[in-house]
Amino acid sequence: MIQLADELVGGVLTAGPHRLEAAAKANIPQVVSVGALDMVNFGPSSTVPDKFKGRLFYEHNASVTLMRTTRHECTQLGETLARKVGAADPGKTCVIVPLRGVSLIDVEGAPFYDSAADRALFLALRNGAQCPVLEVDADINDPSFAKEAVRLLHEMIISAAK
Repeated sequence: MIQLADELVGGVLTAGPHRLEAAAKANIPQVVSVGALDMVNFGPSSTVPDKFKGRLFYEHNASVTLMRTTRHECTQLGETLARKVGAADPGKTCVIVPLRGVSLIDVEGAPFYDSAADRALFLALRNGAQCPVLEVDADINDPSFAKEAVRLLHEMIISAAK
């Protein structure tokens, strides 16, 4: 979902304004999450627009600089995600939220850890979603999170096939 953050804030890896709309249009089951909505992508640090001076950055490597999304941006991202999944059949759509971090660098003790921004994202998503929003007490890279996402998708596929 990182492309949603890039689209909203002006990063370099946006997938365009129609990201996350294909499954709803095709009426196929989908499990959606909030992966990497804590960051916006830029190229080398010298290419980051001046308007972002003073923001929190993480230099992933010489070619990739990441910027932490703010609480306000996370609220907007949650609203956007809720609106996009709202176009899908709520019986064929589920959102799964990792309560302990939305990326590798958003876990406690990591550079982008910001529980208030993450809570703003989750709250906006829960308040706006028309489909189930399930919370998992793990970070997005924890195997238990992946297992729960697979279980949910499997249930929806079996149900849709009936």
